[in-house]
Amino acid sequence: MKPVALFISSLAIVASGSSAMAATSPTLIANSPYVGKTLVMAIQYDWEPLSYKSDAGEPSGYFYDIATAAAARLGAKIEVTSGDFAAVIPAIQSGKFALAAGLDATAERQSVVDIASTVNAGYQIIVLKKSAVAENATLNDFCGKTIALLASHPSTKTFEAQSEKCVAEGKKAITVSQFPDRGATWLALRSGRADATLGYTGENGWLLKSQSDLKRVGPIIDTTYAGIPISKQSGDGKYWVEAINSLIEDGTYQKILAKYGVPEVAIPRSQLNPVKS
Repeated sequence: MKPVALFISSLAIVASGSSAMAATSPTLIANSPYVGKTLVMAIQYDWEPLSYKSDAGEPSGYFYDIATAAAARLGAKIEVTSGDFAAVIPAIQSGKFALAAGLDATAERQSVVDIASTVNAGYQIIVLKKSAVAENATLNDFCGKTIALLASHPSTKTFEAQSEKCVAEGKKAITVSQFPDRGATWLALRSGRADATLGYTGENGWLLKSQSDLKRVGPIIDTTYAGIPISKQSGDGKYWVEAINSLIEDGTYQKILAKYGVPEVAIPRSQLNPVKS
């Protein structure tokens, strides 16, 4: 995996209105272990507006902006690389990546990495606009259908449980097809290999403005916190929580979410490992 040659200094993050919209004269987090360091951050570029490439080919998105602004508060530089979704946690555990631009918090994930909560959102089913599935559909309406999901997606268990319910009621099972990246899930939907996929509530409004062939249907499921994953062995998660809270306190955080049209996913305070088992 070859890192993208992109280094962002904390000064550039503060000065640039197009990156993290950081406040002027931010306070450096006391006792930060990251001062003067360059941290490798994993990013997936197919999660617009969470993380994606701008028209100029530069990393963008609200998870990206929040993570880089938090890093600036910790006195660090960021080196950006990309990788498969399912490989992010093992890479953070091994030290290959220091952090990633967003990961849903689950008890299982929190047992192996620390997660500094950043937003609170869920998922809604996305289908082609021409689909006969009604906007008020329930999960029962997807019995016998194929759902395209990212490998290791947290909603996999939800659809597996629903599939068992379908079979128990004498209906056809739900097929969950897993893919390594978001682009593959959209291709499966548009090519007819899948009947539906999932859209993050923190992206759907932005997404549907530009993707006129899609619509969202059914209930919002698996609402949870998402945040920045960090090595549990390092014990440094508390510093990321403090950095995110400093962004919340001075309004930088709210400005970033507003920039991408997703103020509804804001949290009042960041926490370390917010999902309780």
